[in-house]
Amino acid sequence: MAKLQQLPCELITHILSYIKVPTDLIDVALTCRWLYPVATPLFYEKLIIAIRIGLPPIVWDADSIFGKLKPQWIQYVRQIGIIYYYQDCEDCLAPWYLHIPDINLDTGWAVDGTEGMELKQVGQALFNNQLVEKLITRIPPGQLKAFNFDTRNTMDLYSVDISIVTVRALYQYQNTISQLKITLREDLANDCTVYDFPCLKYFKFEVKDRSSARQYHCIYALLSSCRNTLEEFHCHTDMFDNPFVELSLSTAFEDAYNDWRNCGECSQQQLLRGGEKEFGLPRLKVWNCKEMDQAFFEFCFKSGIVQKSPLQNFLTQDAEGNALGLYSKYSRLNISELFPSLERYPNNGLGLQKYLETFEGLSKIIVSSFHGREFGIAWTAGLKHHANSLKQVHVKLTGMRFPVKVLEELGRNCRGLEVFASEMEDGLPACIFNKDAFPKLKYFHDTTYIGSPEWLDIPLHSEQCLSLVYGALRNEIREGDLSETLKIVCFGIRTEFSTQKIVQGHAFMIQRRDIDFEEDRDDSKIDWDVADGSTLFYRNLRMGVRGIEALEYPEIMDRLGGHTDLYG
Repeated sequence: MAKLQQLPCELITHILSYIKVPTDLIDVALTCRWLYPVATPLFYEKLIIAIRIGLPPIVWDADSIFGKLKPQWIQYVRQIGIIYYYQDCEDCLAPWYLHIPDINLDTGWAVDGTEGMELKQVGQALFNNQLVEKLITRIPPGQLKAFNFDTRNTMDLYSVDISIVTVRALYQYQNTISQLKITLREDLANDCTVYDFPCLKYFKFEVKDRSSARQYHCIYALLSSCRNTLEEFHCHTDMFDNPFVELSLSTAFEDAYNDWRNCGECSQQQLLRGGEKEFGLPRLKVWNCKEMDQAFFEFCFKSGIVQKSPLQNFLTQDAEGNALGLYSKYSRLNISELFPSLERYPNNGLGLQKYLETFEGLSKIIVSSFHGREFGIAWTAGLKHHANSLKQVHVKLTGMRFPVKVLEELGRNCRGLEVFASEMEDGLPACIFNKDAFPKLKYFHDTTYIGSPEWLDIPLHSEQCLSLVYGALRNEIREGDLSETLKIVCFGIRTEFSTQKIVQGHAFMIQRRDIDFEEDRDDSKIDWDVADGSTLFYRNLRMGVRGIEALEYPEIMDRLGGHTDLYG
């Protein structure tokens, strides 16, 4: 501890900033007296406002809500986040969250439609005018850096939302806010002049209900304002209600763009700063388009907004679930060739192959839900152009399972592959256990849904899956070609969205240990975790295979470098 005190305070603050769990920061702050002033600002830098789903808020006194706030929240807050929670999840909320009171279910009082909407209007005015706006204006100038409001997972009629009042309050911090997540309802598009954030680096918008051209007018205004700083752009449309009833024409997004260009209000702000009416995003590295209308997706590309961006991470997912994800750590994705390649060939799989051959440096690829018979598997030949960088491959093609021969070819072409996930054609492939076939593979997942009629050659029970893994290990260890890196083998894993714990399927961990003495074979003398598993010996090597518990899975995946879900 004495040596730690010799480090500069700025360096210690930077180290502690990697602690993401608030309770861990509390523990650090209470460790010793000199760490308390370093950890305290980090604990209070993020303020969460929690609203319960299902009931409108009761009329409450704003001063009583502010009375719950410690002075440190105003002194140190850098981020404000608004979250929704269900009644049965109330115990999971942290005690330092700012709770908004609502109607007590214990009273037995039920809300009908008309009265509920009236209460929502009252509650929404209180929430925005008396709480959020006043909270934002109390924060010292230049301090607020991020505002996050995400209602993607809620469809409740009575839950309050932010209003244009809150957006106007945020506008006061336009020169300091670098992160903005917002659900853009139509009534938030009444004033396009407030969507001006020239220092924004991260922008995520979600569109709910029926979209209008006015909403995209505001989106173009915001993107134009941060053209020189934006690095991440995330788009999402809620498809529970058809969001493109009014935007069904192929030219609708272009029309909204032209409306913005001709707007005498918001576009004038850009011209005063020397900006042009047409714009690109020269610093954009991450572009996520989930469940977005294809016309908007293509317009962003063809209009020049993202065509010349130095993208390194890219994901598109349409309403039908078809997803294409491309990730690179150091190289540009050559996005300007993607659409021409896909449009030039009648088969998208062939177009993807030609596109992959136009650049190098891909580290991860996701291909999901495209129709297998039409899309094909030949596109994997294009991955050999990324042999020196490719680490992860995730494939899920409708009506088609991944052939073992193609997997073996992939191993020959991409020697650095560490993660592979797909629905396999012939069950558990023996090649993944062979160090010559896959010298660096760490994680393998046969994603075939357990219980599916297609699951014919892989047993359903954990004990039988364990036997498959054990048998494959035994065969390879006898040949002396056993992989030295493979650690996790999974069958049909499905995880919970929030916790990432296993809710279906089986996962197994492979453990290795070199042994030098005969007495090391005594399990009681060695810390060797193979409960409910199997152990085998070969010469000076000891192998163990055991099942991974549902709650244990997220922690293990974190140690291996992060969860490897299809969209992770």
